[in-house]
Amino acid sequence: MKIKPETTVVGYTNRNQQVYLGLDNPNGPDHGQSVLALRCERVLPNGNKCGFVYGVNATDIFHATCPKCRGGKENLPLVKHYT
Repeated sequence: MKIKPETTVVGYTNRNQQVYLGLDNPNGPDHGQSVLALRCERVLPNGNKCGFVYGVNATDIFHATCPKCRGGKENLPLVKHYT
């Protein structure tokens, strides 16, 4: 699967309200896959944004959903610290 170029521009927000924060680890757990960092911007029922930061395989970026507030895949460990 080919990744659309805009999905890997830092600051890009996908259709699932996940903001791309950047390449976190070029040596992800899946063969030949990098770990990318995402932050959930979904507005919760209490009016606050989720804000959970998590890692996904590069091939999963287009359909990633937050593991904390939307039941998405368990996040991959991140190497860097994100705010």
